[in-house]
Order: sequence, then structure tokens, then C-alpha cells
Amino acid sequence: MSVKQFVGCLVVGASASVFLPSLVLAQSIATVTVNNSVQAVQTPSIAPAAGIAYTQNGSSGSLLTVYTGGFLFCGNPTAPDSSSNGVTVGLQTAHEDQSFLPAAAHPWTFPGATDAAAINYVGTTLNINHNAAGAQWTSLVCDSVGAAGDMPSGLADGIFDSGFDSARETNYNHMVNWTPNLLSQFSWLDPVWSAVPSNACISTQAQPMAIVEDTACAAVTGVRYDAMQPLSNQRAGSMWTNSTESSKFTYAFRVDVRAGAQVSSQSPTQINLPEQIRSPSSTAGGATVSDSVGVNVTVVDAYDSTYLKGTGTYCVISQLPATLNSSVCAGQTMTAPLSNGPLSLSFSTTPPPYSGGISSFYIAVVRDIGAGSHPNTTTPVVGAAILVDSATLTLPSSAGNKFIGDDVVFGFMTNTNGGAGFPWMHEQP
Repeated sequence: MSVKQFVGCLVVGASASVFLPSLVLAQSIATVTVNNSVQAVQTPSIAPAAGIAYTQNGSSGSLLTVYTGGFLFCGNPTAPDSSSNGVTVGLQTAHEDQSFLPAAAHPWTFPGATDAAAINYVGTTLNINHNAAGAQWTSLVCDSVGAAGDMPSGLADGIFDSGFDSARETNYNHMVNWTPNLLSQFSWLDPVWSAVPSNACISTQAQPMAIVEDTACAAVTGVRYDAMQPLSNQRAGSMWTNSTESSKFTYAFRVDVRAGAQVSSQSPTQINLPEQIRSPSSTAGGATVSDSVGVNVTVVDAYDSTYLKGTGTYCVISQLPATLNSSVCAGQTMTAPLSNGPLSLSFSTTPPPYSGGISSFYIAVVRDIGAGSHPNTTTPVVGAAILVDSATLTLPSSAGNKFIGDDVVFGFMTNTNGGAGFPWMHEQP
């Protein structure tokens, strides 16, 4: 079947997939665009998988599976609101860690999504909910990161930085929405993470955001226990992980969310304490989005499924323990089993998701280890992303979540020498 014939069937399938057979295509399409996220199509090494496969699931649904060279996290923070002629088109993203070749690649498991309502092909690009006018927003939302954890820009509008900075400076600037004080002599070439704001959704005169998110903010970030400030803990470039237990892999990350302008009940010197950051009242600051409206978000994870299983436990905690291990969720009230697959936790910022109006918290996951191993310290084992309701992203006056560089975070194998992480994280000045 030619590319044009394939695409013709694909477009028809999105509107009447009852007539569409199962199809695969790997070589002819080089990139895929979902909303505004662009990824290179990956050719998987595991036969008979293909870079792109479209499968009809009965008379009322179909599934588009896409392998990407980087990491594409997708979901539906709100209930799917569109289908064509009663047909639901799902999207399943996939990725292989091919750094283990020529032995065997490590496939990743990602959460599935739906509402891929419009599919078209232009040149060598497969477009999903995207056309010449730009993104065609449905309930489907995706976060996109390169294979090395790189982003072309930390901003939703896609503005690029100067190409003269090192990879380390560029990527950290895209990950952290913060402007260091010039007098502090802070440098991303040798970052002191204790100086970086732990809460990604606040801005103060002393710790200003580079881009103030005064409509809505959402972030998932790395974190480590900080004995000096146990209530705020310390920002980090990656998740806190523990792979030293024989049957469990444990990881933890921080979630910060806010609708509307920020409100603090504490003085500026105490503003980094997550327990003191409150969601605003419905009239605070005259924000376009307030806590009376709220923002729907979904936190998802993905994992190397050669090394890890879909089973395990997760919990939401307000304060990190001094030690991270497989007992991290013991005694926690908000604990639940994983559903034999990726984590997917949806909630609204209104009311604030957890007691006391707290809009910052931590998620810890204890995942079972499979039969495989993961000796590579420069490719991740797990990743997590926060997906924000597309209605908030496309507000006519001032869109929310303008800074997207802190929407994805990765976890690596524990390395006592501090060498775990993407290679650019350890680039020398």
C-alpha cells in the first residue's frame, strides 16, 4: 500500500473506521505531531512491531500506536469530548531504549489516551489533532521530551534560546522556571540545587520566575530530602530513586499545581514551605482562572518494562521521609495499588487536591522489578508528566501553564558516585 493510500484510509478511519483494516507503516513517515508536540518516529527493533500501526477495535473504536524517538506522554485530563460518527480513536505512544543494542532494546510502557479525533498526513509528518492552522484541541493532551531529556524550549510558545550556551545550561534553563540572582554567582554548569526554589509555582522578589504563570501553573519536579529544610525539601534535576532492594524500585517526585494568581499566608522568607502555599480565593488578583473554576490535571508515569513491572503501590504524601525505600507508603492514608500499568492520577485544583488547601505534595511509587536488569545509568528507568486541561492551555486572554519545561521529570538507576542522569547533566564546564 502506498503512503497516500495509507493516509487516505487513515483519514477515513478517523471518521468511519468501521471500514478500516489494520495497517502498519514504519519507513515513510519521519515525524509525528500531536497537538503541538513534535517527535521523530522510531523504528522499533522488536518484530513485528512497526513505527506506526493503526488497528480497528470492533465497529466503534480504533487505536493508533506510534513509536517515538523521544518520550511522548499523553492522556485526557478531562473526559473525551469528541468522536466521529460514534467512533473513538485511541492513541498509544511507545518508545524503545535502544542504548542496549545489539543485545536487546528495552521497550517502555506508556499510558494510553483517546480523542485523537483528526488524523492527516503532510509530507513526511503524521499529524494528530494538528493542521495548517495549528493545534486542534480536544481532551487529548501530550507532553513531549527528547530522547536525552532535551526540550527545544521551556516555553509553550516555542521561543528558542541562543545556541551558544552549553547543553547543560540550555537544558536546565528549559527545565527550571527561575531567574538566579546575579549576585549569587549561581551557575547551571555547577548547580547548587539547595539554592533553586523547591516550589515551581511561586514567584517572589528574591526568587523570581522567568515566566510568571498567573493564570494556572502545573509542574512535576525532582526532589531530595533536605535535613536543613524538611518541610520544603530540595529541588533536584531528577527523581529521587532507590534500586538497592532486590524486588522493588522506589521513586518519588514533587507535584505543584495552582489555579489563578498565587496567594501565600507567610512572609517572603517562608514562602517556599509547601504547606503554606494556598490556592487563591475566587476573587484573588482578578485572575482569569480562580479556584472557583479550577484546573483539571492528570499525573502519569511511564517505565522501562524490561526492567520494571506494572504492579506495585503508590501514595501521595505531604512530607518526604529522610530515607526512600519500599516502605515509603506504609501508614500513609492516601495509598493505592498500581493497576498493572502506568500510574494515572487525575484531580482538579478546586478544591485543592489534598487537605488544608495544600497545592504542593509528593508522589512516591514502589514498583515491582521484573526479570530484566538496567545497568545503564545514562538512560532513565522511569518518567512522570503532568498534563493540563486543554481548555486552560487555550484561554483566549491568557493561557495557563506557559512554562512547560517542568512538566516532565525522569528517574535513573541509583548511582553512589552521582553519575546517574542524562550525559548533559554531567557535562563539564
